[in-house]
Amino acid sequence: MTESETAEPEKWVKDFLLTWIVRFNFFFSHHVTRPLLPLYLVSFGASSTVVGAVIAVFTITSTVMRVPVGLYIDRLGRKPFLFYGIALFTVANFGYLWASSILLIIPFRILHGVGWSGCTTAIATLAADIVPRKRRGELMGYAGMASSLAGSLGPVAGFALYNAYGYPGVFWGAGALLILAVFLSKIVSEPKGSIASEKLGHWSEALLVREALMPALAVAFVSFGIGGTLTFLPIYAISLGLKNPGLWFAVFALSLLISRPIAGPLSDRISRRAVIVPGLILHMSSFLLLAFATSTNWLWAAAILGGFGVGSAQPALMTLSVDQTAPQRRGQSMAQYQCYYDLGIGVGSLFLGVLLDLTEQSFTLMFLTTAVVSLLGLCYYSTHSGASA
Repeated sequence: MTESETAEPEKWVKDFLLTWIVRFNFFFSHHVTRPLLPLYLVSFGASSTVVGAVIAVFTITSTVMRVPVGLYIDRLGRKPFLFYGIALFTVANFGYLWASSILLIIPFRILHGVGWSGCTTAIATLAADIVPRKRRGELMGYAGMASSLAGSLGPVAGFALYNAYGYPGVFWGAGALLILAVFLSKIVSEPKGSIASEKLGHWSEALLVREALMPALAVAFVSFGIGGTLTFLPIYAISLGLKNPGLWFAVFALSLLISRPIAGPLSDRISRRAVIVPGLILHMSSFLLLAFATSTNWLWAAAILGGFGVGSAQPALMTLSVDQTAPQRRGQSMAQYQCYYDLGIGVGSLFLGVLLDLTEQSFTLMFLTTAVVSLLGLCYYSTHSGASA
């Protein structure tokens, strides 16, 4: 494949900006509904275990679908997965609104997971294809800023729509953004030479990209805590007196957004490790603050630390996956990375939901558990990465 540094600068900048806009749209719609879904399920009478299980259906589905998406995205191209992925996501979004019971919500969670696996893998791979190699860490960080900015604005917009129009306003607002993303995805350009023609060798090559397995496993430890936070933080924040939990996610995502233009260039100039290790430490520290929070001030501090931690570690781990993979298997590598990220969220949502019910809603124990898992992730990365990784 011809790397994008040989392309005209104006061309890659235009394509990069378009992928950024598409990514922002579907991530924004995702974050409009994401923090409200647990509360929506509670309105149906769901327990914490049921909430965690239903949330996990989405992530487990997307995890399972990463393998075929990763294989075929390198052979059929990125654009079909982007377009049809967002289209399925759109159908699922409106399905939540029309479902009249928790049981009927589950099929749309599955559909959402299938669509999510396609569009997120495709957009991440397109960004990796487009950016110049020498600026990969920096520009992959900027690409991630689309989801970060969406994460900072989406929850606030979601709760604002809910307070003004109820759940119908939330899902219709998110749906409008998704419809726009569907149309924009049709005009995204895919770099030539990104489709692989050779057949895979050993059967294991169809299941994983061994050279990029370490950063994928490391990010699973990170997303375990993210899964629990995304699912149960709204309930916890309300119990501490925060009327609009969307503000917490806004502060978290804003901190994440600020960290990207700092951490990205540092990972290019020094090493990926120099950014990942401090990020993982900050990530773990945020859970310790949440575990012992007694007021909203503790929540804000945890949001800032967590945002800087994830904003530093996550894109650097993703860039490391790209660094260690041949261009013709880049789609599969990105699918593998997203697979483990989704797996961590799904397992975290399910396990921590059960833990809450077993401990009579002890959020202290839940967040201490996430801190321990985050520490294990730090230890795993530190012992399996080289000095330049």
